[in-house]
Amino acid sequence: MWSHIPVIDIPAQLLGLARRQAGLVSSAQCDVHGVTNGRRRRLVAAGRWQRPTRGVFDTDLPDSGLHPYDLSRLRSAWLALLAYPGSAAVGACALALLGAAGLPRDITPEAAFPNGSGREPRDGILLRQYRWFPRVAVDDHFAAEPAHALAQALPLLDREHGVAVMDSLQNKRILTQSGVRRAQRLTESRRHRTRSRTWWGQSNGRSQSPVETAARLRLVDAGIGPDDLQRDLFDATGQFLGRADLAWYLGNGRWLLVELDSDEFHTSPDQVRPDAVRQNGLLRDGRHVLLRFFARHVHEGSTMVDTVRSVLDREGWAPGRPIPPRDRRR
Repeated sequence: MWSHIPVIDIPAQLLGLARRQAGLVSSAQCDVHGVTNGRRRRLVAAGRWQRPTRGVFDTDLPDSGLHPYDLSRLRSAWLALLAYPGSAAVGACALALLGAAGLPRDITPEAAFPNGSGREPRDGILLRQYRWFPRVAVDDHFAAEPAHALAQALPLLDREHGVAVMDSLQNKRILTQSGVRRAQRLTESRRHRTRSRTWWGQSNGRSQSPVETAARLRLVDAGIGPDDLQRDLFDATGQFLGRADLAWYLGNGRWLLVELDSDEFHTSPDQVRPDAVRQNGLLRDGRHVLLRFFARHVHEGSTMVDTVRSVLDREGWAPGRPIPPRDRRR
């Protein structure tokens, strides 16, 4: 049957739209681009397209540059939006569309209409009944603005994902400090708010990845939280040596430095090579101690915490001691 439906029969504009929408298109979008109901049925019958829910088709042609985890999250967001025309993405789906990192690998498709009207859930898609929330444009659709999206999502996340999302929103400047405070006020009116009440003070916008957030939380829980994040180091002549993800001051100009690499993004030769150059720079003058961990070390067992603690104990580190001011030479 494939031979009767050549790729050329699917307009390039529609395929481009599918790539921007995690591989999904709606019936209305197909109609606009001349892919009729009959042709859609033949594409599904041939196994080239799938129909995840009424009025939505999966072309299996997403943006090839997306990481599989990002694709999964964005697919949930677009599925909800396309299934309910005129709705806006909310909660974790809105955060995914806005570019926040740190969300769970799998999120529930959810959307809401601005007037708070409801529909029965179908095919795993939830239509929330939020009475009012400001929206921002995402292509030709809408998502809850960042502060409201965070307030909607946070009570349903666990601590690690919740803090990682807050870190990411600040690090990427999707939310300002005032936006974070607004989101915190919004959560006070939501169910399960007590679960996230202590997380606000644990967020730090200098964390540049979810694995850094996870490592920091585990080290804080163990009583050996880092003295600084994203610390720039220089040699005696003022030459820049590198930047460490987590840093503990050991005294006399010496630091324990921890580099954290996500297994998903730092294992190809092109990615490992810059990491090695940066780490060699941090070790060049021989004063500092450098440890490197991958995501699996952070999430599995106590290897990371035990290793960091052993170095700190050996060096006589104590929490709360003054550290040198951050150098602004770069």
